[in-house]
Amino acid sequence: MANRPKVRFGLLPKLVVGVFIPILIAFAIIGSLVFYSWDLGKIRFTSIKDIGSESLKDLIVTSTKESKASLDRMGEKIIREKAVDVAAQMEIFIQSRPPRMKREEILKDPWLKEIAVQKVGETGYTAVHDTNAINHFHVNPQIVGTDLHQLSERFPAFWRILEASLKGPASGYYDWKDADGKIRPKYMYLAPVKGADLIVAATTYIDEFSRPAKAIETKMKGIEKGYLEEYESRLKIFYAVIFAVLLILLVRIFFYARSVIKPILHLAEVADRISMGELDTPVRVKAKGEVAVLAESIERMQTSVKAAIERLQRRKEGKS
Repeated sequence: MANRPKVRFGLLPKLVVGVFIPILIAFAIIGSLVFYSWDLGKIRFTSIKDIGSESLKDLIVTSTKESKASLDRMGEKIIREKAVDVAAQMEIFIQSRPPRMKREEILKDPWLKEIAVQKVGETGYTAVHDTNAINHFHVNPQIVGTDLHQLSERFPAFWRILEASLKGPASGYYDWKDADGKIRPKYMYLAPVKGADLIVAATTYIDEFSRPAKAIETKMKGIEKGYLEEYESRLKIFYAVIFAVLLILLVRIFFYARSVIKPILHLAEVADRISMGELDTPVRVKAKGEVAVLAESIERMQTSVKAAIERLQRRKEGKS
């Protein structure tokens, strides 16, 4: 039998690689589009993972922001209504005093103090000063009688709001250090007492009212964390399934390619035997398509060679 030339990269590996590699590339492209975001200058492609994650983050930020803003507005309203209510109570109390009663006597009345200093929220309170910025009622007795102008340099934001109240109703935010040393924003509303030179200031930490929004934010972040953990878990399962699918495809492609190559190798062996004179070598190929056409061609070649040899033999016999 003739020696066959050695094939370094035969048809079988070519078929396997030629079919499997495009499938692998297709899976890689789909995976990259589904699970990874691409940013190419002005063009940005957002993956399904990031769409879900970014949407959830936007939802958390938006819902928290809107909830906090809504609760802050509610807190401002409560503080404002408290200042106006205390100012109205003081107005009624002062007008109910005898006309001959002096201002100093009215301000020393313990009942007026009960009205002037009331609780606002959890830690807030109301206080009263006059149009000269002299405090007359405060939760801290040491501040009573103090000229609030002294606070203008230490607490400029606080003073700006209070200074504006000397001319009419005023409100605003300022930062204040609490007992734990933490700086937190406070909201203050100042309402004048009609018929008197007194001004009621109601103030408290605004985050007392927006605390539920923080609880919502914490819960939403917990949901986000759970989503990401679940996503990572599902992603691992997805990778395992994809790996199994690719492995099955590779095995299936290999056996299919071998089933295509096997009859071709058999026909090559038949052709070798015919070339060595084994003209009766059977061509047993159960195939369809191009391989069947090739088998038929080899059979015709086999028949033609046999016929040609027989003719030569008859000629030799005739001459002899």
